Amino acid sequence: MNAAEQLVPIATEPLSWAEICAQYPDQFVCLVDIAKVELRSPEIKTACVVGHGPTHDAAFEPIRGLDMRYPRFAIRFTGTCSEPLIRASLVIDDETLQLLRS
Repeated sequence: MNAAEQLVPIATEPLSWAEICAQYPDQFVCLVDIAKVELRSPEIKTACVVGHGPTHDAAFEPIRGLDMRYPRFAIRFTGTCSEPLIRASLVIDDETLQLLRS
């Protein structure tokens, strides 16, 4: 076994979103093996946690460079967002598109 294989993070067993929030309150979590409630739904039924921390980067750090082992992952915050959501600074609607085409 080489050094890279020894450093691979171990994922938790599949947990429900409520269990993840209870175990990792107000933290960012890096999730793999995500089962959605419905296809294309943002709601998570179960997932395995491979990293967590106070920041997005801290949660991602355990799997950085392991894209072959974890090709699909998501990072979510388990608490309540206290910052305003990022809004688009430019909204292009049909009227704007007509102006741009002119």
